[in-house]
Amino acid sequence: MTDLLLQSQRTGTASSYDPPRDTPALVLAWIRRARESQIRHYTMADRLTRCGRRLGLGVIGITAATGTSAFLSLVAQAVSPDVRIIIGMTSLSAAVLASLQTLLRYSERAELHRRAGAQYGAVRRRLEALHAASPCVHDACVIDAVRDELDHIAQTAPHLPRAAAKS
Repeated sequence: MTDLLLQSQRTGTASSYDPPRDTPALVLAWIRRARESQIRHYTMADRLTRCGRRLGLGVIGITAATGTSAFLSLVAQAVSPDVRIIIGMTSLSAAVLASLQTLLRYSERAELHRRAGAQYGAVRRRLEALHAASPCVHDACVIDAVRDELDHIAQTAPHLPRAAAKS
């Protein structure tokens, strides 16, 4: 259903949902959804990792510049008030960026999305093996177990914002 919702959001039209009619069609639908979820979680993990790196590099750069400026201002005899204000503002921005880095937890969130992507990948491979097997091998117990596993992953996986679905 998520696929149809995303498709109708992209095209601007609402289409009716046609559920799978048999077990092989159900397995194929689950494979597609698991693959899409896997890709979206890995994409989000990569995005969060990049954001964390950028913020971390900014903190490092500003902190280094502030430390150097503060050291030079201690060494210099006559430091203008403008330079002191710039050093103070730079120090304040370094503190704000370091606080944001802690608050936003980019690396932790990226790891949660990476783990969810790996779980969806494992289920997808299991479903592909099930689909590749003879149709008479599609045991209801196996299908139920895979459905329960997909439900568990969906409940424990971190939220993907709608913007992540568009990229």
